[in-house]
Amino acid sequence: MTGSAPPILSAVELYKHFGGLVAVDHVSLEVRAGEVVGLLGDNGAGKSTLIKMIAGVYEPDGGRLLLNGRDASFSSPQEARDAGIETIYQDLALCENLDAGANI
Repeated sequence: MTGSAPPILSAVELYKHFGGLVAVDHVSLEVRAGEVVGLLGDNGAGKSTLIKMIAGVYEPDGGRLLLNGRDASFSSPQEARDAGIETIYQDLALCENLDAGANI
């Protein structure tokens, strides 16, 4: 992608801490239509926490989340779903008798 299309989703300087532990430290991210984005990092790097903030599981302690250029704030996963954000969580609880699509 050339980056010329406006982002559908923007995370701007998001951060989250749990007590004294900084889980996500001022992360910014843009996703445009048609893009596939992968998050890579060591265990404990904050990948899951970032996704959970975008998906409404956790509320960020700071920063901004924008959906189609407008401020967005989700206090639950259902609110994020209603806005068009769906998440498939990494989970080891799979049903071996089902194919990948059915396990989703």
